Amino acid sequence: MSLYDQINDEIILMDAGEQKWIGPDLPLESMMAVELMLQDLQEDKVIKIRRKNHEKHSGLKQVDRVLVEKL
Repeated sequence: MSLYDQINDEIILMDAGEQKWIGPDLPLESMMAVELMLQDLQEDKVIKIRRKNHEKHSGLKQVDRVLVEKL
């Protein structure tokens, strides 16, 4: 099962109104693609992105986790 399928399955299993952090256990390299996938889900009205957390270690301020809410 791919990473994207796993995240999609997690989101499908969420209840409406439930919030969850996506990405705290994922490498930064994967998070760039995951963030784009989550934006697509938001455009499709499946989730709402509530917050993006930016890492502070590399100085690049990349998104390292995203708080989503199931619609």
